Parts: sequence; structure tokens; C-alpha cells
Amino acid sequence: MKIGIIGCGVMGGAMARTIAVHHELLLFDHKRSNSDPLGREIGAKVCSSFAELAKESEVVILAVKPIHVESVADDLDPLLDKETLLLSILGGTALKTLRELFSKPTIFRLMPNLPLLCGKGVIGVVDDEGDSDEDKARVLACLKGLGSVSWLKESLMNGFAALTGSNPAFIYLIIEAMVEAGITMGFKADQAQELLLETIEGSIALLRHSKSSLAELRWQIASPGGTTIAGLNELEAHKVRHGITRGIVRTYERAEEMEE
Repeated sequence: MKIGIIGCGVMGGAMARTIAVHHELLLFDHKRSNSDPLGREIGAKVCSSFAELAKESEVVILAVKPIHVESVADDLDPLLDKETLLLSILGGTALKTLRELFSKPTIFRLMPNLPLLCGKGVIGVVDDEGDSDEDKARVLACLKGLGSVSWLKESLMNGFAALTGSNPAFIYLIIEAMVEAGITMGFKADQAQELLLETIEGSIALLRHSKSSLAELRWQIASPGGTTIAGLNELEAHKVRHGITRGIVRTYERAEEMEE
């Protein structure tokens, strides 16, 4: 399958690196400093115009910044036909808006996250009742090797983006804070980070394996009057739980604002 990617920034480039393993890939970015090195790295064709990319692509992935979508659509829409699949990864940009901007192609709205770089991405796709099984199969073929795919109602997409798209940044912030605690206690940064990653991987494995709830597992670790409960109480006193919840929900609220 010939797939074109418009926008070779962080997410477009991340998708390109895996897609190029399975498909013939074309790239376009207004900044050749983004597209040229990426093309050389993954063996993809770098196009000099929308027209060149659209002419050769069966599927076009739109990976530009949402604020640029209208100007891109003005130039790109006349070049696409009804057989083309247009996959948008633009945050806060509803299908209704995309269909107003692009008149002919079949459009799918996607939300990927950055762990797709290592094949562990979580990708949401709007499940629209008008989409054919054949087109859905083509979408899945495009996403091969990137991670898991969830088909969702569009009303859940902004929440999905908050839980999966933005959340890795919050997780890295939390791990960074834990590394700093390790440094404070005398560990070297790389040693503390490796110990924490192993601990997090083990905690996730136990959660998947166990039939216990999150609260039950927490209380299995926290002995009465012990060290863990002292630490948990300190986290609650600093409203860490509330801060994490509000951070994710605020991400969702911002996405909702962008669609208004």
C-alpha cells in the first residue's frame, strides 16, 4: 500500500518509522529540514508538493498542527479523490469539521500516542456507522506494528486522548519525581531510574495477573503503622491524587474547548 504522510514532526515522524517497514511511504513537510533527514533514515520518498504526494498515495495521513488544517485543506482537498483514505491525527478536530474541509476522500479520525515508536502505542479510531468493513481493514493495515487499536464513539475521543495521548507526559513527570527522590536518598540517577522502571513493570504485571482491585493491592503493601502508609498519607496530604486526576481531566476539557 502507498501511504503519504503530511507533517513530519514528532508524531508524524514516529508513525513514519514503523509504517515504512510495512508499506511504501511518501513524505511531505513544508520544512524540508523535517522531511529530508527522515526520508533518508527510513528510505521513504520525500515529495516537493501536496500534488506529488496525493497523486501517488492510496492513503494520506494528516499529521499537521490543528491550527494549520484549514490552510492545508485549501491546497490539498482539490487533489484528493473519493478512493483516497484520509487519516487525521489532529487533536481536537472533529469528523464534522474534517468533512467540511475535505469534500471527497473517506475520512477517519485517529488518536495515536508516542509509545507507538516502540510498537506499544495505543491508537483510538472513531467508529462511524457509515464506514465500510473494507475501509476499516485498510485502516488497520496502515496501523500495523504501531500498537493496539480501539474503535470508539467520537464522543469518547477527547477522553481517550487525555488518558492515552497526553498521559505518557504525566507518567514521565511522575517517574522523574521518583528518580529525584532516589537521588535525594543517595542513588545515582540512572540506577534509580532502572530500579523504578523494573518496579513499575512488575507492578503492572501483578495488576494484570491478580484478581485484586487497585485498593486491595495497595493495602496488601501498606502494613499498619508502617512505612508505606506513612508515604501514602504524605501523598494524600499534598493532594497528589487530586492533582493527577485534574491534570488528565483538564487535558480533556482543553480538547473539548478546541472543538467549539
